[in-house]
Amino acid sequence: MTDSKQRPASKALQALTAAAMSLPAYQVAAATRDETARVSVRTALYDEAELDSQQVSSTTTERYDIEIGQLRASAPVGERFSVALDVAYETMSGASPWFVQPDADGAPVQVMSGATIDDARTDLLLSVSRYSASGRRVSVSVGQSTEDDYESQNLGIEVEWEDDDKMTSYTVGGGYASDTITPTDAQTRFPSRPDEEDKQSLTLLGGVSQILGPKTVVQTALSVSYLDGYLSDPYKLVFVDDDLRQDARPDGRWTGAWTTRLRRRFSSVGATAHLDYRLYGDDWEVVSHTVSLSWYQDIGERVTVTPNLRYYSQSQAFFYRPYFRTTRDDNLYSSDYRLSPYGALTIGLAGEYRFDSLSLTGSIEQYESSGDYALGSVVTENPGLVDFTLLAVGLKYAF
Repeated sequence: MTDSKQRPASKALQALTAAAMSLPAYQVAAATRDETARVSVRTALYDEAELDSQQVSSTTTERYDIEIGQLRASAPVGERFSVALDVAYETMSGASPWFVQPDADGAPVQVMSGATIDDARTDLLLSVSRYSASGRRVSVSVGQSTEDDYESQNLGIEVEWEDDDKMTSYTVGGGYASDTITPTDAQTRFPSRPDEEDKQSLTLLGGVSQILGPKTVVQTALSVSYLDGYLSDPYKLVFVDDDLRQDARPDGRWTGAWTTRLRRRFSSVGATAHLDYRLYGDDWEVVSHTVSLSWYQDIGERVTVTPNLRYYSQSQAFFYRPYFRTTRDDNLYSSDYRLSPYGALTIGLAGEYRFDSLSLTGSIEQYESSGDYALGSVVTENPGLVDFTLLAVGLKYAF
């Protein structure tokens, strides 16, 4: 990897995970073991659109291209256990937003990294679950993510149980992650970059799933997280009072999220509707709303087609500006578009064709973000907002 890169958890992998985490088309049983061994593979291409040349103060307008491969294998073990392994590998190349500066008229323009990013990431997650005869599931997971300059380890535990009537289930859980970043070119080409930094995060969650009838399921969940340590982006700079400074964020962050999901089966037309809402807030003053709607339409016994629509809007962090004319007393600064106010629309289409034991899957998503899509008024849009296309194909096999 060279020069500068964005340090998110993989945006492409996040987009794929968001789709994968949605419930099956219609789910009734909660803490019940899947008695079938399964293997699935998926490959995806994530392509960010080039920036508008009029909003870029450099010759580079290209952004990320990411190729992703995913493997999941799960199987029952003995009478009470099941095991699942998730593996993801992605390669990325392109350029990343570096900092924002004002043009002659004071309008913000994006400066790109000006170097080709070439990196790879490997994610591993192993989970083991135990099921009791009373309808209780206890799952423990351990995972690791590695790349050239970043390493993360995580642990998780989740407990799920049902009422005697099998109509209500409850979930509680927690997770811990420890990350280490060793930025490239620190103290050589970019002396302001740290040599090595760490952060930790702790998450607690609780949820309830209720079967309202033979065709309707509703779920609601709350989660709280605390992140501690180095939360800045070492690869980003900020324009402050005619000078460039290192991106600087608080060393702690409390976050909370409330998620509600509705699943409704329409037997007369052979379809299932998914409606999701998520409210997020943190002590950086970022508040976001996400609404997702998917329609799983069966066509005969072997084909399911799923159009989907997702809307997202967020407010800005209290220490965010596209650029700063004066210094702040707390010395916190960021012009990262991910902390700016904006909204986004995602339109997608997925399909699945089922053989006896084999299924073929495919999907396409188009994501567009803009200050005009935000719920609140955005006075100045960040020029680094991203648009992307995500294509994925996969195979699923049941033994």
